[in-house]
Amino acid sequence: MAFKVELCAEADMARAFEIISEAFGHDLPYIDATFPSHPTTAGRAIGTSRLIDMMKNDPCTTFVKVVDTETGLMIAQAKWNIYKDTIPEEKDLDGDFWVNEDEKRYAQLLYRQWLIPRRKAIRESGGNLFSLDLLTVDPKYQRRGAGRLLVKWGTSQADKLGLKCVVESTDPGFGLYKSEGFEHCGVWETELPDEWKESRRKAKFVWMVREPQPGQQWLASRCLRKY
Repeated sequence: MAFKVELCAEADMARAFEIISEAFGHDLPYIDATFPSHPTTAGRAIGTSRLIDMMKNDPCTTFVKVVDTETGLMIAQAKWNIYKDTIPEEKDLDGDFWVNEDEKRYAQLLYRQWLIPRRKAIRESGGNLFSLDLLTVDPKYQRRGAGRLLVKWGTSQADKLGLKCVVESTDPGFGLYKSEGFEHCGVWETELPDEWKESRRKAKFVWMVREPQPGQQWLASRCLRKY
């Protein structure tokens, strides 16, 4: 079985979102909140439209895919945010994707808190940073190297430019990122207001940073700051 990495086209976004939905299931509160009803036909149509909007309107966003060369099937996707002398406007999550205002407020809260370490890193880098925003592999193809190809696609470019990479890692991805040079820089957990502490789930991730590693030499990675 041979895999290859390619840039995504607009026509790939439906499959990309399908992989995101199937890979995360309901394990990650952040995805459930920000992409409501994502396992449903309607939810996936909306999610696909939102990915296309990101692709078209965010110049810092690059979607990458892994294809099984034997079948032509897209089996994994990643969204790399590549910042070169760019500090983007810090916009809030918005839209009419939620069934009520309470669900929207919850999604916005998780979104704002999820992005705190990343936004801080972008500012401190002067707008020169690689951020691995999303990486998912079709569950039927996991642990075959597709995810590693997507990580290396971004880190190799970052190394050439001498830039750091960052990622908000979930537990399943931690080992992969660590093996590719990312360092554990702390655990981040969202804070919920009293009204939601008993009824809603917190979002949690490991904040990881990878120092640039030029050439074939692996440099000692370190966290400049603890977030």
